[in-house]
Amino acid sequence: MMEKMNRRAALRLGLLATASVVTRPGLARSAPVCRPTGPDTQGPFYLPGAPTRVALAAPDEPGDRLVVRGRVLHPDCRTPLAGTLLDVWQADASGSYHGATEQYRLRGRLRTDSTGSWELTTIRPGNYGLGGGMRPAHLHFLVTHPAHPPLVTQLYFRDDPYLGPHDACGEACKSGDPHRVIGLAREEIMGREVFVGRFDVVLGAGA
Repeated sequence: MMEKMNRRAALRLGLLATASVVTRPGLARSAPVCRPTGPDTQGPFYLPGAPTRVALAAPDEPGDRLVVRGRVLHPDCRTPLAGTLLDVWQADASGSYHGATEQYRLRGRLRTDSTGSWELTTIRPGNYGLGGGMRPAHLHFLVTHPAHPPLVTQLYFRDDPYLGPHDACGEACKSGDPHRVIGLAREEIMGREVFVGRFDVVLGAGA
């Protein structure tokens, strides 16, 4: 009787249509799977030597303001990795990249604090064309820590219509990986509306 009541309640809430895990009486729910953040292609626009800064975008940079924060974690998904270096680069709001001659515009390097936390401010990157198609907006990351293999990856945004399988980059890019696609909320920070998202990175095991 109780099982029938629970099922009716779930149907009323629309949960059964979206459930991804089926549980049975007497069985505990499965714990979240801990796995390293997946890699992605580096792309042709990486440049070494970007300045150390948490504000990638200058105050007059066109585009919607974006704050991304998160933590870098050990492969156990719990232990913070202090002092991890994140090298970040991106396109501007129109989808163009910029280089060293423009003061490394929309590029920067930052380190995690003692809790493995980091935060950067920038603008939402734009989509751009590639081979007759379009790439989803993304941020590039090169994440390095002396005790772990380096990670090259990309971060995507949930509302983008060009996420995989519609990504012109095809199988070379992994924009369909749900662990690297984040939602954004709107917040008011210092009197200005910004988009805010969270991206936690889990590094792979060291040699």
